[in-house]
Amino acid sequence: MFNSSKNKKRSWTAKLILCALLAFFLFELQYVGRIILFDFVNPSSSPYIRAEQERLLEEGKHPVLYQWVDYDQISPYLIRAVVAAEDADFMHHNGLRWDAIKTAAERNLLSDKRAPGGSTLTQQTVKNLFLSHDRSYFRKAQEIILTPIVEAVWGKKRILEIYLNIAEFGNGIFGAQAAARYYFNKNAANLSRAEAIRLASILINPKKYQFVKSAPLINRRVNRISHDLNLVQIPQKPKLP
Repeated sequence: MFNSSKNKKRSWTAKLILCALLAFFLFELQYVGRIILFDFVNPSSSPYIRAEQERLLEEGKHPVLYQWVDYDQISPYLIRAVVAAEDADFMHHNGLRWDAIKTAAERNLLSDKRAPGGSTLTQQTVKNLFLSHDRSYFRKAQEIILTPIVEAVWGKKRILEIYLNIAEFGNGIFGAQAAARYYFNKNAANLSRAEAIRLASILINPKKYQFVKSAPLINRRVNRISHDLNLVQIPQKPKLP
C-alpha cells in the first residue's frame, strides 16, 4: 500500500514536470515563429517602444519618434560607429560571449547590484525587440536561449538592420532615422562621421546623455569609437563617402 502511494506521487510529479516542460516549449515556440516572421517583415514596434509610448503620453510629452529605414539607407559611418561602440567582435561570434556572461554572473553573485551582462549586439536586439528591459535572471535566460536562434535565422546584416531601427537614442527616440532627424535634421543616410560617432556614443545610456555633449564617459567612448571605426568589420561593407 505504501509503495503504491509512493508510485502515484512519483507519477504525478513526472506529469507535472512534463506539463511544465511542454508549456515552456510552447512559450518559446511563439518566439521562434516571430523570429521567422521578422526575417521577412519589418517590425513596426516592440514591447519597449509601446511601453515608452504609454509613459510619454501619460506624462503629456511628445509621442515616440520611430521610422523604419532599410540597411542601405543608413550612413555607413553610423553602421561602423555602432558596431565599434557596442560590439567590435560582432562579425566573429555566434551571438553570445560566454566569457562576458560568466564575468557578469560572478559579479552579480558577489554583490546585490546587477552587473552589466556584456551583451552582444544580437543579445541587445533580442532584448529590444522581444523582451522587457527588466534586469531579471529569467529575462537574461530568455535572451541567451533566443540569441542563437536569431543568429541562425536572420544572419548578421538583418540583425544589425533591426538593431539600428529599434535602438533607443534618447527619450522616446527610436532608430537611426528618428535620431538623425531629431538631432541633426537630416536623414540617416546623410549622417557625417562626427554625427554618427556622437549618436553611437550615447547608446550606453541615451536618456542620461541625450543632451550632454561633453562628459568623461562620453569623451572616452567618442575617442574609442573614432579609433576603431575603420577597424571593425560589418556586413556587406558599404563604401564610406
